[in-house]
Amino acid sequence: FYHTNGYVVIKSLFSDEECSDILSRCLAFAETNFPAILNLDRREPKLREYMKITKMVSILETLQGTEVVGTMSQILFKQAGSAYAKQAWNPHQDNAYPQNPNGRYLTTNIALSEQDKENGCLYIFNGSHKEGLYRCEPTPSYREIVGTNPGNTIAADVLERFECVDLPMNRGDVLFLHGNVVHGSYPNVSPTRSRPMMQFTYIDKGEFFVAGKNAKREAIALH
Repeated sequence: FYHTNGYVVIKSLFSDEECSDILSRCLAFAETNFPAILNLDRREPKLREYMKITKMVSILETLQGTEVVGTMSQILFKQAGSAYAKQAWNPHQDNAYPQNPNGRYLTTNIALSEQDKENGCLYIFNGSHKEGLYRCEPTPSYREIVGTNPGNTIAADVLERFECVDLPMNRGDVLFLHGNVVHGSYPNVSPTRSRPMMQFTYIDKGEFFVAGKNAKREAIALH
């Protein structure tokens, strides 16, 4: 399923207790408007443990067929009622940022609460990972101006060739996402329900990636 569609969701991979722990550690660093925060695992050791946890790494290395390393982390709060709640990511490819030429970059997203279209779940263009990186319109994608949408946008004539599916998830589900699959997210228009998601990114050991001005990716050993 992963190799055909470019993603797979593993249900209930993390417990309620683990989700609460991750979220509480991230909320301790949250700012007033709840913007995304990069690389908290470099300040909060327990988050690094979650990046390296065996139940994640074993799935990653099964999908990739080789040893992987971590590269970065990001917490996206989509806090209900906050300035960034209605932010909706444009259709984009995660690998447009690290630019791995072999398509070996992979993102994981841990749902820390239930998410659906109302509170800003993701949508995915099935099978769009098979053609490499598409031309895109560069767009600010970190601490962007409130009211604008992030994501290096893919042209509409590319998107219309693929089936687009919404991806609601339950708390504790984990999305394993090929770095070249095109995806975006809806705005959180719920007055009460936030959509926090913890993101860890990975790549095959020894593969090339761009560190990035904001992301500051680095090879993080998992074993």
